[in-house]
Formats: sequence, structure tokens, C-alpha cells
Amino acid sequence: MRSWSRPPHRLRFLLLGGAGITLLFSFACLSRPALLELVGLKVYDSMVRSLPPGQQKNGPVIVDLDEKTLAEFGQWPWPRYRVAQLLDKLNLLEPKAVGLDILFAEPDRTSLRVLRQELQQEFGVSLGLADLPESLADNDRILARSLARGPFVAGFKFLFAEAEQPGGEPVLHPIDVVYHQKHSAPGAPHVSNARSVVTNLAELSRAVSTSGFLNYLADEDGVLRRVPLLIRYQEKFYPSLALATVMRALDRKSLILEVENERLEAVLLGNRRIPVDEGANLVLAYSGKHRFFNYISAADILHDLVGKERIQGRMVLLGTSATGLADMHPTPLDPHYPGVEVHATIAENLMNGHFLSQPLWADGVELGAVLLLGLLSTLVLSGARPLVSVIFLGLGSACIWYGAFFLLKEQLIFINPLLPLLVLFGNFALLSLMKFWQEERAVVERSRELLLAQDTTIISLTALAETRDNETGAHILRTQHYVRLLAEHLAGRPQYKKQLDWSTIDMLSRSAPLHDIGKVGVADSILRNPGKLTPAEFEEMKKHTIYGRETLLKAESLLEDQRGHSFLRVAGEMAYTHHEKWDGSGYPRGLKGEDIPLAGRLMALADVYDAIVSKRFYKPAFTHQEALDFIQQESGGHFDPEMVVSFLTLEKAFETISLQEKFDSFHLRF
Repeated sequence: MRSWSRPPHRLRFLLLGGAGITLLFSFACLSRPALLELVGLKVYDSMVRSLPPGQQKNGPVIVDLDEKTLAEFGQWPWPRYRVAQLLDKLNLLEPKAVGLDILFAEPDRTSLRVLRQELQQEFGVSLGLADLPESLADNDRILARSLARGPFVAGFKFLFAEAEQPGGEPVLHPIDVVYHQKHSAPGAPHVSNARSVVTNLAELSRAVSTSGFLNYLADEDGVLRRVPLLIRYQEKFYPSLALATVMRALDRKSLILEVENERLEAVLLGNRRIPVDEGANLVLAYSGKHRFFNYISAADILHDLVGKERIQGRMVLLGTSATGLADMHPTPLDPHYPGVEVHATIAENLMNGHFLSQPLWADGVELGAVLLLGLLSTLVLSGARPLVSVIFLGLGSACIWYGAFFLLKEQLIFINPLLPLLVLFGNFALLSLMKFWQEERAVVERSRELLLAQDTTIISLTALAETRDNETGAHILRTQHYVRLLAEHLAGRPQYKKQLDWSTIDMLSRSAPLHDIGKVGVADSILRNPGKLTPAEFEEMKKHTIYGRETLLKAESLLEDQRGHSFLRVAGEMAYTHHEKWDGSGYPRGLKGEDIPLAGRLMALADVYDAIVSKRFYKPAFTHQEALDFIQQESGGHFDPEMVVSFLTLEKAFETISLQEKFDSFHLRF
């Protein structure tokens, strides 16, 4: 197939197909079907996993309630006085800010004050605490005093369902926000609104000056790729735990919200511009898998084994990586990512300005890439050769993927390559199928032309034979029908099923009219002799099989198109062997049994039957019954017994054909 060699109407058909695929994926780019969105998320995950791991710098320290700590100090939850001990020791190491990925929503039931009340209510037993200071009888009060002494940031959780309405008046710490409107009328951004909240005990919440929510926002497939930085509750804004901890570390009390047309574009924290989506969600820029951050076991803090230099002036997050506490989340990097590391990732992104983003113009770039690649691939693939098409597909795919990966790695901008890749592959697949269909139609057309040429050749040669012997012309047309009848019947038998498929039967039928073509080389004195031939004349007559084979072999050797070779080869076999006999007494080679080609065995019976029932120069026509008797007698002698069995089944059809006085060449079963 040569490039741009297609007829104009076929090329237009391909161009329309490519344009249709381009429009389809352009519509998908605008409408964002759920399935494509899900696949796009998986593409994003694979690209994030391919990024080189980052280097730890200016990130938070994680104090971990790990397996070691729980083994030494008992299962979680601990008595609040032990948590207070941990916070006091941590505070002595002079951290800049400490975010607590822990929620203390219920009173500590291990407090002596609570135990005394429960014993009195349940068993009527009064526990004497007269000699114990009141401050030591209440673990929550102990924890509250520890919280008040340090730069601690408490955690709480927002609820969004109507059914979730916990009691009590929450003690929260909203932040001040200032709107920075860009080229639009003033309006509040569409940040998520919470319906209710689960907070720490009021005593604990009052002990701190800063708090942040612990909520995560997983995508539809359950993978954590983005988190909310801000949530609105009762017309006030509240930060996430990580954002609140960073603000405490930077001594910031307020934020600026960059808004355009009531759509939030960024959060400004000092000189840091934090790109977010319209729901105030930050795309997490994961820097490495589990244990990427600097971990310190809480047990080492409690045992005073940690030097001040590891904590002093640093931002700290207190949480757990212990498997049994089930604070694990699926992320693009790891299906079991500790929740405290999620907060640490947010804090690291905020402190280092390490932001992944999908800016508002990313959708426009994606749509433009779909249109450009769709139209370009349509123009190229419509006329290109298969190899060129494959090379174009490979290079185009590599460029799209590398370009998207380069933007993500170097500019931290995510442009989804899925739809540009799909339009490229879609055009390749559709246009390849359309070109294949066009080529198939062209092959069918050429095959029809070839068959027409074969039919014309056969009719011409038949007409040539008729100029020598009118009876020969009618004879070769009748034998064609006999051969097809026998072949179709034999094809129903298991032993002939593979040999006689539809195309082979058709080829045998088409070849049949050429079986006596060699007679044009026999002299008229022999061919038209009404009397009995002399031995010498008969030997000359037998040469018509050789003449026919040589003629067809010569034609085959001159034929450039290989598709015609099998037809001429079968015709040559039939012309050469149709006078061979099953018992080996035939000519020209004296072949015996199945050494005789199937084409020759079929024509042997058809030729003899027609010779018996037809009038010739040298004999009258015999009856159908006489022909039937002769063929039965010669089963296993002159004829293949299998052919005779089929003939006896079809003998009425043979008789009907033989009674026709002439054949219209336009009605031949080619």
C-alpha cells in the first residue's frame, strides 16, 4: 500500500472516521465519564510511583506510638496521665509545634475520680481518696495541664451526615481568613461545610490555643490523593491538623484566600502560595514510601533517650504506625500508609513549597492535545503504510507520556495523558480496521476480476474446442456439472471432508471444462474420424492428455499472480490424468488407485458417463441404464469405488443433465 495512493472517496471515508474518533474523545474530555476519570486516577498513581524519591528536608519529626512503645507501656488507649508524661518530656526538648493525631473525646475511665463514681453506682462501695490530691485523681486534668504548658495543636473530626449529631457544645479554634478577589465580584468560595463535629473534652480543648481537623478525603476508588486544608463550620473556617501545626510553627494566625468568580484558587500562608481546588483540597505530593520521614519511638522519649538536637526548633507530629490501631490508608505509593505520615506529607508540602497541582488551564491543555493529536493522527494514519503507522503510534505515545511525566517531575504540574493517548490509539485502531476493510474489499474485487478472467479464458478455450469438434464443446460443459455433483456429495464423507472444502470444489468445477483442451493439438483426421482408430492413431489421440497438461503448465509458468497457480495446477492434473484407471490400466502413465489425483478420478467417471450417453462420430448414444450398468461393472477396475457409490446415489441428476440438448454459457456454475 503506497502512501496517499487511495482514491479520493476512500480517503475521505478514512478522514471522516478519524474526525469522528477525535470528536468522541473531545466530548469525553469535556463530559468526564466516571470510568475514564477512574482510569485517569490510576494513570496518575503510576506516574507518581515513577517519580524519584525526594530528600528529607525541613520536614516534621514523627513521634511514633509504635509496636515497641505499646509492648513496653501497654495497649492503647493509655491512661491520660501517661500521655501527659509523654507530652511533658517532649515539651522539654523544645519543639516549635506539636500536632496531636489523637482524639480524646470521652473522659478517661482509668481516672480514680471516675472509678470511685462507678464503684459507688455499681456496687455501693465508697473508695476513699481523702489523702490523694484532687489533681492526681483526674487524669484528664493532668493531661490538660500538660497541653497548656506546650506548643500543642489538638485534633478533632468533622461530621457531614445529618444523622451524625453528637451532643455537647464544641470548643474549637477557628482561624481568620481574608478574601483576595481577582477580577470578580466579592463572594465566598465553595468550601465544604460540616454539619457537626467530634472534639476533645472541653477541658482539653480549652487547654490549647490551636486545633485542626483530622479528616481525610479519599477519591472514589478509596485512594488518598488529596486532602482538605480548610472546612467551614457554622460560617467559620477551620484548618487541617497539618495546616494548623504549620501555622503554629510559623506563628501565623490568619490566611488569605485567593478567589475568582467564587472559585477558590489558592491559599496564601505568608509568602507561601498553596494551590488548591475549589473545595480547598490540596493534592498530596508524596516524597517517598513508608518511613520516609524522621521517626522517633515514643518509648525512647519516655525513657529520655532522645537528644534535644533532634527535636529543638522542629515541627513534631504525634501519631501511630502500629498495625493494630488500624490508622492506615491506601495511597498511590503504598496501600498501607500510616495516617500520621499523611499529616506529615501535608506539613512537608506546606513548609517546602512542594506542591503538585492541576491548574485550571490543565483541562484546556488536555482538550487541545486531544484535538491536535486527533487531527494530526487522522491526516498521517489515513494514508500511511502499516510500518509508518506503527512507528507514528510508538513515537506519539512515547512523546505524550514523556511530556506528561516531565511536567510532573520538573514542574509538579499534572496533565492527564490518558485521553490524548486514547485518541491516538483509537485513531490507529479505527483507521487500521477501515483500511483493512477497504483492502479486503479491494481484494474481493480483484478476486472477482480474476475469476471473471478465468471464466472468460475457459469459455474462450471451450469455444476454440468447439471449432474443432462441436460435440467436444458440449461434452466439456456437461462434465463440469457431473464433477461438481460428485465432489459435493463426496465432501459429506469424513475421509473427504478436509480435501473437499467449498473453495476446492469450486476450483474443481472451474477446472473441469479444460480437461480436453489438449484435443486442439490432435489432427482433424484423427479427431473427426467416424471409424475405428488404428493403433497408431489411438496413440496419437492419447497424447491429448499430454498436450493439455503442457499447455496449462506453460500458462502457469507465465503467470505472475500466484493466486492463479492452484487453479491451473488442478486443471493440469485433471487434463493429464482423467484417462487413468483405478486398476492401473489407463494412460498416459498407468497410475493406480489413490496415486491418481482426486481431480483425475472425478473426471474419469464424468468423462466416461458422458461419452456413453452422447452421440459421437464413431458411435450412437447409449441409454442412461446402459451407462449405469457399465459403470457399476467397472467399479474397482476403471473407476474409484467411492466415485461409483456417489454416482449411484446421484444417477438421476446425471440423467437430467445428459438429456439437456445444449448449455447456455451464462448459466454455467462457475
